[in-house]
Order: sequence, then C-alpha cells, then structure tokens
Amino acid sequence: MSNRCYVWKLFAIAVAGLAVLDSPARATQKFGPLQLSGNIQSQNIVRTPDASTYEFIQNRNTAHIRLDYDWLQGGKFYNKYDIPFIESSHLFLLYRGVYDSIYDTKPAFLQKEDIHGRVYSGLDYFDYANQTLHLTRNQLNLHSLNADSLRFENRMREAYADIKLRGIPLTMRIGRQQVVWGESDNFRLLDRANPLDLTWHFQQEVPAPAFGWDEIRRPLLMFKFLYSLGDIGPFSQSFLEWYWNPGDWYPAKQAFLPRPWGLPLYDPLTNPVDGAFIGGPCSTSSITARIPGQGVQHVCTQLMHGTTLFKQGNYARDPLDNSQVGVRYHGMTPFGVEFTINYYYQRWAGDDGTNYAQLRALSDTPQNEALSRQLIRRGIFPAEFIAPYVHTIGGSATYSDDTYTQTVYRMETVFDQGIPFYDVSKITVVDALLPGVTKKNMWKGMIGFDRPTWIRPLNKKSTFFLTGQFFWHYLIDNPSCPAQSVALGTQAPGPGRAATIAKYPSCLVGGLDLPSTVRTANVAFRDKIRDWESLFTLAGFTFYRGGSVVPVLGIAVDPVNQWNMEPFWDVDWIVRDDFIVNLGQHYFVTPRGHSQPIFESWGLAGLNTGRSETILRLTFQF
Repeated sequence: MSNRCYVWKLFAIAVAGLAVLDSPARATQKFGPLQLSGNIQSQNIVRTPDASTYEFIQNRNTAHIRLDYDWLQGGKFYNKYDIPFIESSHLFLLYRGVYDSIYDTKPAFLQKEDIHGRVYSGLDYFDYANQTLHLTRNQLNLHSLNADSLRFENRMREAYADIKLRGIPLTMRIGRQQVVWGESDNFRLLDRANPLDLTWHFQQEVPAPAFGWDEIRRPLLMFKFLYSLGDIGPFSQSFLEWYWNPGDWYPAKQAFLPRPWGLPLYDPLTNPVDGAFIGGPCSTSSITARIPGQGVQHVCTQLMHGTTLFKQGNYARDPLDNSQVGVRYHGMTPFGVEFTINYYYQRWAGDDGTNYAQLRALSDTPQNEALSRQLIRRGIFPAEFIAPYVHTIGGSATYSDDTYTQTVYRMETVFDQGIPFYDVSKITVVDALLPGVTKKNMWKGMIGFDRPTWIRPLNKKSTFFLTGQFFWHYLIDNPSCPAQSVALGTQAPGPGRAATIAKYPSCLVGGLDLPSTVRTANVAFRDKIRDWESLFTLAGFTFYRGGSVVPVLGIAVDPVNQWNMEPFWDVDWIVRDDFIVNLGQHYFVTPRGHSQPIFESWGLAGLNTGRSETILRLTFQF
C-alpha cells in the first residue's frame, strides 16, 4: 500500500474519532461483578533539534481495553457455588494494541550525529557514510528498517488473578503483571522487578499524572504473595511480600538509530559503517554478504552460544535457568516512619542508568585464540551477550512531618553486587575492539520530598504540589587510571603491554564509546567510568478550573556530566469526563555546549542530545 493510501486511512480514522468524541460522555460499563473500561489515545511528537527545524517522529495510536471481574466473593462463585479455601478473587485483563504510522509514512528525518560525535575521520556518522561509502539518506533512515515488525503491537499486556485465601492473611497475585516497589519517581532503584521497553519513547513517558511508566515496563509472568503479619514488636502494619518469576524474564528492550527513540548510535554489530560483524576480526569468516557501500565482505552473523544483543543471554527461558525472586518486609515505626527492607536475586536488566558492559569476549589465551579462529570461520563473533545474576539489597522509607514542615520525606537505597563493566586492562581475542569484563559493586540512592504549598498569586483556590529528588550512584573500589593511556598501552607489543597491565591491573570504561573498525582507539575510551554520578529533579503541578486543567513544570539536571539537563512542561486539559488533551514540551539542554562528549547514561542531554520535542496527546476514555 502506498504512503498516500496510509495518509487517507489516517484521515478517515481521525474523522471517525471526532464523530465518537462528539457523542455524549460514556461511563465505565458495569455488568454486575464485571466491569469494562479502556481508552483510545493518539500521541503525536514533533522533534525540534534546533529553533528552525522540526521533524514529525511519532504518531502512536494506542487502544487499551481493561476487564475487571470480581468472579468470587464471600467464598462463592456466581453467588451460588462454594469454593473451598478461597475468600475472594478478582480477575484483571488489560489488552493493548498500538499502531505508529511513521513506519508507513516514513518521514525523512535523520539524526546525523551519533553519540560519538565527529570521530569518523573528522566527520559525523552520516557524513562519513555518505561521502566515503556513498550511502544514501534512505539507506540510513527509516526506509532502511523492516516496518512490518515495528508499526504494530497487538497483545494481552496484563492478565492476572488476585486470590485472598480463607482463614489465613495471605493474598496471591498470579499471572502476567507488574510489580512496583520503591519510592522514587521515573528513575529506577527498587523498581526493578520488570525491565523497561525503551524502544518507542526511551524513558520519556513522563511526567505523571499525565502518563507514567506503567506503559513502558515489560509485564512478566509472576507469582506474587503478600502475608499480613500485623504488629511485630514496636512495628505496626507489618507484612511480608515476595514474588517469583519462573523463567519469564527479558532484559531491557533497546533499539538503535534510525529508530526515533533508539540508543543514539547505530547497531554496533551490524551497521554498514563500522559494525563489528563486518570485516575486522570477521574478515576470515567463510560467510560473505553484500554490504551497502562496501560491496561483498566477509561477515559474522551471530554471537557465541546463540545469544542476541539486548534480547537473549546464554540461558534457557525456564524456571531452572532463568528464575528471578524478590522479597520485602514492610513496617511502620511508632513515630510514623513507613519503611521497607528489600532483597532481589535476578538477572541484570541494564535500565537504571548504570553504564555497564553488555558483551563479553573470550579472554586472550592461546586456547581461546584457536577457538576464536574456529568460531569466526563459522561466522560466529567470539563474544556473547551477558545478563548475569546480581544480588541486590535495599530499603525505602517515608515520613510525613505534619507538625513543622508539612512535608513528606522519601528515601530509597540499594546495593548491587556483581555488575559487569568493561575493563581495558583485560585483553580479549578481539583486542581493542572489545575489552574484557570486570564485576563491581555499586551503592545507589535517592532522597526526596513532596509538599503541598500555597502560592496564592498564581492560584488562589488550590495548592501547588512540589516534589524534588536527588539521586546518586557510587562505584565501589573504582580504580583511578587514565583509560586512554591504559588502552593504548595494552595494545603495545611485548614488555610494554605487560608493564601497563602490571601498573594498572584494572581500568573501567563505559559501553558508549568502544572502538570500531572505523573509529580508532585514539578517539575511543573517552567514556571513563566515574566514582560518582548524580542527578536531581524538581517538579510541581496544581489544579485550575475545578481540577480540569493540570499544568506540570519540572526539570531534571545531571551536574556531573557537564550540567546537561531536561526542563519540561505539560498541561492536561480534561475537556470532558471522557476526553483529555495533553500538550507538552521537553527540552534537552547542554549549557556548556558539546566541545567535550557527554557520555551519560541517565537519558538526559547526553543520550538524548538534539531530541527536544513537542507532544500532543489526545485520550478518549470509556
């Protein structure tokens, strides 16, 4: 079907939608114990990389259909049949269907400069590909993608049953669900049971109350239990909650350029300019392929052990090899502090802003050198995607000071044991192309506040809700080393390499600036891992016109990585009970410019540089 036909189809859908919205407001449909609700939503995003440029990058049309069914009450099904051992049960189903038209209309936008900057022989990625390899714009933008796998989503997103047992204070939730623990907003610490889907709008599904992360967490099949303990010593409201994911786990879902909200680099394995699967170590492969701009090349086609980058590690998706567990205790102190103590044992999802290692290559030994040559001849790159198990302990606390400050204080902290990082002092069979991996521990935390505040010159009828958060990451025992010098030293032949490794047995770098077959080592390894990373957020919202207009104003700032920041504003206008209009703008700002690369992984103006946007979202609820 031609793009023109798709445009006419979209126009027809829009007209039909207006006709629906012109009808009287409709309430949630109730049929005794069964309730049916949902919404239809259209989110449209225009990117404004500079004041004179705009690019239409999203027309995401989403339908949610939700079913709630109190199928068992008072131990009886259908008010007639006695069910032993169960006091009550509730069934929840949530369907989501999505269609994003840009994968059909294919606007011609292109993010020319990736996160590496002008390091492709002094050019950015696009200019190098265009001038040196003679790749056309359509070979690098949305036209180069397989739209069939991207334009639609059609799935039962959540499906679970809540079951309250009779005679004991135990409640179970069984099925495909989200488990949300912790006190932080929009940055992950304790909220880690469900990995994120970062492919359709990165982590920008903010701010609440307009949207939230419920849309980008990946629901998983889990068994969750909550056992009420009552009062335990001085602690009231005590309960124990735990979950088990029996093998249904995936890492955080990522995409690459030219996806509008992919990571700001092209696929490091398969892109036609400097993909690791093309030439380089894979030049002795027995497999050949025609590469745009390079003709027929020897290529690799897969990673070791059947793993796939950001999709599948070296494990089976079954309860024995891929289970995840978490447990927390909740209590309330006599002086009003609500707290939890948490423990997780699950695979590393890679979605909390840690600049971790994703691939692990074979270490440089004579045996591995021989194995590497055999693998490459079969088209297997001698590295694997890794998602190791990590132990995490943590806790959260909230305290409402109604007497002095009228403020709710929040705290959250975790300690992660065994996170993988790239270590340029560890040599692999692919040498500088991919360093070895070292596991390290990290301490992470957040302190925040929420406070309703009267600002009468701006709103005489309603308070402003002010909220702020300060986050930190601390890498324990991070070696102090000049990453670039160490990397070049380990590439020196003979005694020079041994001397460098002896002097710097460990030197950690991030995964955003690894070398390539085009970007040489003297312009790589600039992404040195810092001991401390931090970020703070401040936001506020209020209500006008009886609560029908809700403006939100906020900012997120990374003071470590050149003070890059994301100021934003959003306005929700509740036109009717069933129709909501949201308009907002998000800006990604680097006040000190880009004279130095900003390899931050929080998702502010390092990863999202040039991606300032205007959003219009229409929601019809039923």
